[in-house]
Amino acid sequence: MRKQALIIANGEPPSKKRLAMLVKKAGIVICADGGANTALKMGITPDVIVGDLDSIHSEALVKFRRIEMCEDRNDQTTDLEKAITWAIQSNFDHITVVGASGKRVDHTVGNLGVLRKFYPDAIISMIDDSGELCYVGREYSFEAEKGDVVSLIPLNRCEGVSTSGLKYALDAENLELGVREGTSNVVVAPPVTVKVKKGHLLLFKLFDRS
Repeated sequence: MRKQALIIANGEPPSKKRLAMLVKKAGIVICADGGANTALKMGITPDVIVGDLDSIHSEALVKFRRIEMCEDRNDQTTDLEKAITWAIQSNFDHITVVGASGKRVDHTVGNLGVLRKFYPDAIISMIDDSGELCYVGREYSFEAEKGDVVSLIPLNRCEGVSTSGLKYALDAENLELGVREGTSNVVVAPPVTVKVKKGHLLLFKLFDRS
């Protein structure tokens, strides 16, 4: 049975309306350290706060003093990684992350690695107000509307990439950052399927801006 967790990280959060929708769908709300500051600002009460606890403001500490806090000072992992590990150990296998981007580009790029690192123990997606980012694995299919925009982002050299349902189709082709990416493709015949023989590929779905 699918168990859905929401992790609020310490980057730029989505809108209050979008975040409220994600909270409603989640079985548990986890704050990754300073993500608790975002939760306080957005009027959200988390179920647990995980991390080295060096980024939480005093106001959040006071407000959430009765909330479970799992302190982990392992300096080999980020607070987001700590929160994801906690969720997996608590048997949550589908994890949505917000606040994983925006404040620092090095943190943003570094956070992308968790999509691959924890797969397939957890299916992780990152959401902001622009769209949703997820890991393809060897094959990924999803429903979409005609005209939806999706991008394929290779973390390394991806070989044997094939797609169906997209305007600019790929047939056992290669993608590599700085060589050839798959930005701004368009859905023409849903559902969309992406297959990868070798490599680590991310897929970004742009939210409808209308």
